[in-house]
Amino acid sequence: MAEPASEPPSGPSAHSSHVYEFKELDNDNLKNHLADDAAWASDLITKLITTGGDDAMRPGIVNACEGLAFVKAAKGGLGLTVARGSGFVIRKLDQDRFGNSRWSPPVYFTVSQVGFGAAVGYEAVHSVLALMSYSSILRFTQDKTVIGTDLGLVTTEGAMGGVPAGTFGRTSHMDVQADNSSTVFAYSLSAGLLVNLSINGTEIWPNQEFNNKLYGDTPLEDILNGKVGTFKELLPLYRKISDTGRNAVP
Repeated sequence: MAEPASEPPSGPSAHSSHVYEFKELDNDNLKNHLADDAAWASDLITKLITTGGDDAMRPGIVNACEGLAFVKAAKGGLGLTVARGSGFVIRKLDQDRFGNSRWSPPVYFTVSQVGFGAAVGYEAVHSVLALMSYSSILRFTQDKTVIGTDLGLVTTEGAMGGVPAGTFGRTSHMDVQADNSSTVFAYSLSAGLLVNLSINGTEIWPNQEFNNKLYGDTPLEDILNGKVGTFKELLPLYRKISDTGRNAVP
């Protein structure tokens, strides 16, 4: 079954080609999980774009990137910083000159980190990673990838980092028209008492158990290449991304 990626806009930017083929789920828990994730990720995009004034996430990043990863992480500790979290990554399959886009089904992953620093308290960090290359996207399908070593990351400090760790309202300031093909840009919202936001060595690996529930034994690369259908529960997120992309086009 095919359905438009978003409500067709009026005028010259009207589109009809960005449609999705859907997989049907018979598990209500999985449906609710995907729907909750789509709502959370959509809301996160809105907050990152509207928070921080000149330092807010530029809407045009969704047109410039090859993929987006959404991360929920919790960090805390005293002297020894520990981070745990999860997320999912989607790949852009096509896009027209008006900013209308079509995206892959999600591949889910886990994140973990232990680092040293003057960290106190507890902090929840919600992040969007703008992946500027296909190779960066595929890192999320590998057994283990270390952010900051295997996967380059620009954080709010403009340097290599671990779990994206921006203070509330502060994001990477970048020109999305620049040639950043080998870079990953992190835009984060955080809350809590954590002081040290400069930590490295975050490991990510696929959440194979959850991915298997969604796709069986389908290779993760095939999922990100759009060789299987996605889920209608993700439509609010796909629509949000396309709306954001269209708003960035002059």
